[in-house]
Amino acid sequence: MLALAAVRCDDNGPPVERIMSRHARVKILTPAIDPSRRGDAPGAARCRCCGRPHGVVVRCLADGRWYDPDAQTWRDSRGRRAPWPDVVEYATTEDIAVTVRPVRASGASTGAPRLLCRRCQMVEEGIRARIRARMRRAVGDLFLGSYDAPGTFERFLALKWRRG
Repeated sequence: MLALAAVRCDDNGPPVERIMSRHARVKILTPAIDPSRRGDAPGAARCRCCGRPHGVVVRCLADGRWYDPDAQTWRDSRGRRAPWPDVVEYATTEDIAVTVRPVRASGASTGAPRLLCRRCQMVEEGIRARIRARMRRAVGDLFLGSYDAPGTFERFLALKWRRG
């Protein structure tokens, strides 16, 4: 679908009408999500935590090490160089297709999203889940007292049913 779009040649001149496709307008008008993303080719975008390339099948070990085909070396779960596996460790390798996507922190409506692979997304979400669990426990301690005290669970249920 072609459409007319106003594109300004300079700051002082009038807008110039050009025929542009919707895809071209979206690509021009949409800001870049992450500075590390430099195109849609496989391997162009990389995970911000571990450095795995987008759209590439990567060989991974059970302990989190993965083979970087560009540098021809093994890397750990944080993207640093790691020792090569021995024969027994190499027997447990899996080939995984890496997909990198923009992710914001849970509950954050502002701020730039970070490009993360699925593994790093799960690790970060696990950290956030542990923080939320500690916060719930702290609020419970604040209002209901220690969880070790007898009758705490019954008092919590009574408060819950009293509200609605």
